[in-house]
Amino acid sequence: MHKGLITLIAFCCLCQAAVAQERLFKVHSPDSVNGEPRINAWIGVNMKMNGYYNIRGGLQDYDTFKLDRINVFDDDNRQNLAIDLYQTQIRFSTTYIHPEWGKIQAFVESDFWGENGQMRLRKAYIIFRHWQFGQDYEAFGDQELWPNVLDSDGPPSGIWVRVPFIKYFNELKNPKWRYEIALQAPIVDYREFPDLATTIEYNYPTLPEFAAAMRYALNKGHLRLSGILRAINYLENGDENKLMGYGGAFSGLLGNSGESNWQFQYAAGKGISAYLVAHGGAGYDAFPAADGFQTTFAHGGWAAYEYYLSKQVHFNAVWGLTQLKMTDITEFTINDLETNTQISIKNGNASVFHKYLIVNALWDPYPNFTVGIELDLGNKRIKTNGTETIGTEDVAFKNDNDRSASRISFGFMFSF
Repeated sequence: MHKGLITLIAFCCLCQAAVAQERLFKVHSPDSVNGEPRINAWIGVNMKMNGYYNIRGGLQDYDTFKLDRINVFDDDNRQNLAIDLYQTQIRFSTTYIHPEWGKIQAFVESDFWGENGQMRLRKAYIIFRHWQFGQDYEAFGDQELWPNVLDSDGPPSGIWVRVPFIKYFNELKNPKWRYEIALQAPIVDYREFPDLATTIEYNYPTLPEFAAAMRYALNKGHLRLSGILRAINYLENGDENKLMGYGGAFSGLLGNSGESNWQFQYAAGKGISAYLVAHGGAGYDAFPAADGFQTTFAHGGWAAYEYYLSKQVHFNAVWGLTQLKMTDITEFTINDLETNTQISIKNGNASVFHKYLIVNALWDPYPNFTVGIELDLGNKRIKTNGTETIGTEDVAFKNDNDRSASRISFGFMFSF
């Protein structure tokens, strides 16, 4: 009985410590440099329960609200309930102070979102003076932004890609201005979706991607402008095609985290759809056109408002959209809803459009612990036209298909 009582007291103390400080497990060296410990390290856990109930839209097999996976040619609206904790993150951080070189920071973050709950690397980087190298959120997107939503993918039109890179950052004479220049590993994730596919195939990347950004600090929040330049390689009928993609993004935070605030982000360009959550990996960056290989125009944005009713109760609303357009495509395929077969369309146009609304209510009963419930609403629309060959005749083809999806997300987040 005494052992059980001691265990209970120890558990309560650990829970109290977790509430009282940011990270429970911290160590530091006894010696110091300029008044700070020479070595300072901590281990932290961001525990997250991800629960969702799909109301409609055919997203039963996806643990996030993936609008790109909506099959507009299907009508399976079976409902389902699922719960997991695979998005729980484990974080390791170390800071070493060199007497001449200054601070050297190292950070590693993993979760269990790999296949069948296996551990997956999210971040692993080192920051030294004005340099950062390793894997983290790349420089085209704004990693300081993240609307307080339960769906772990965030807004479908957001830019949150993690890749290996080397980045230089510094301030101008006015410290409110900060710039970043980065060389990034190319995005190689490619999977073909059945609802709209061109005749191109994935080819190996040969060049890094270049990103640059300028950030201005406000009294509360910041504004940020960024750009991306990337090489796109594809195969068409066994022939290699190479061209450049480019784009820009504007984002900002108006207010402070932890109080009522606005966040927004908008990006547009040609050959940048791989960076948008709703289109990433779909192979939509380029297409074969009548006048040669072309990059795809894509744009998307979102705006979020978080309202704090009290220090413990807050609400969020996020609205956004994404769109990509391909014109004068030599050939592409879509699904026939009636026969469940693919139709080949020539000399046509195609566009994919997503729109969504996310609203939630969150409660922080004590620091580092949040519970909430969320409603996710979205719609995917595909418009196509061109020429279809039926027998020996070419017949004009035109189609406009859309499908809506909705789910209720719920869960908790506990950091210690």
